[in-house]
Amino acid sequence: MEKKVNGGLLPDPFPTDDGDTSGHPVFLEEPRDTYVLRSRPATLSCKVRNALQLYFVCNDKAVHHRHHSQQEFVDPQTGVRHLEVSVDVNRKEVEEYFGMDGYGCSCLAWSSSGTTKSRRALVKIAYLKKHFENQPLSTHVGIEGQISLQCLPPEGVPPPEVLWLKNGELIDTAKDSNFIISNEGNLLISVVRLADMGNYTCMARNPAGTRYSETAVLTVYVNGGWSTWSPWSECTVRCGRGIQQRSRLCTNPAPLNGGRACSGEPLQKSDCTSLCPGKRHLCCSCTFRTCTPVVTHISFIITATFSVFIKDRARPSSV
Repeated sequence: MEKKVNGGLLPDPFPTDDGDTSGHPVFLEEPRDTYVLRSRPATLSCKVRNALQLYFVCNDKAVHHRHHSQQEFVDPQTGVRHLEVSVDVNRKEVEEYFGMDGYGCSCLAWSSSGTTKSRRALVKIAYLKKHFENQPLSTHVGIEGQISLQCLPPEGVPPPEVLWLKNGELIDTAKDSNFIISNEGNLLISVVRLADMGNYTCMARNPAGTRYSETAVLTVYVNGGWSTWSPWSECTVRCGRGIQQRSRLCTNPAPLNGGRACSGEPLQKSDCTSLCPGKRHLCCSCTFRTCTPVVTHISFIITATFSVFIKDRARPSSV
């Protein structure tokens, strides 16, 4: 004749003999909190030694043995008997329970030495809503700057885990410490690199499913920087007053992805005065932009003046 626990039938009658007297039942595995899905029941399991009977009690009602899945074996080294049972809980059972403590199940192990009860495992209905409460937005950031991409996942039970993908690949924060995912789910890039430019997607998942946010495009821009000035060029004339110049390029670095161009002029000019090569005194002069000795220059002037004088003397008088 079967006995009852709070109106529920025990899977087997309690034995009346001494049975296994090796000791009090000891749980090797207790049921853990779990979640039931719309299309899949939750499975609870427990394992015990030194027990003759093992069964589940859900919400103070013993679960009939027909709903248990049971295995047993004897440890070949110790000769101790081990029992393991599991039970499925479907969504309807959880929905129809209105107790304030929530739907819960415990394992009850019995032996001739007494009974032992496991912890109470809660069974909840898992769900994950579709819409993110805050989605990441496309943005621009300067190289070596810092950026935080926002993400607040959909409501769910249990609270969803937040992960991030870059260009469709999962970001492993353990391998790249430059990426940090906050407790709220935001993605922080500590020092932005050019390699960090790409498409970022926030992913939320729990036992009920997986959701993906809109994709945000991260553009990394580089402001332009000047190269060093070139050496000054030679003076534009060999002697006299001229001009010399030097230049620089906006390539250190070059502007990229909308970064600012270099401010300032790429070319500088300066007046210059060149003496005759190798001369630093008035032994030479500039005549028609060429260097000639001073004596030659004076001789040229005297000769030219004398020629004009002779021509004037040779001209007939008008009287």
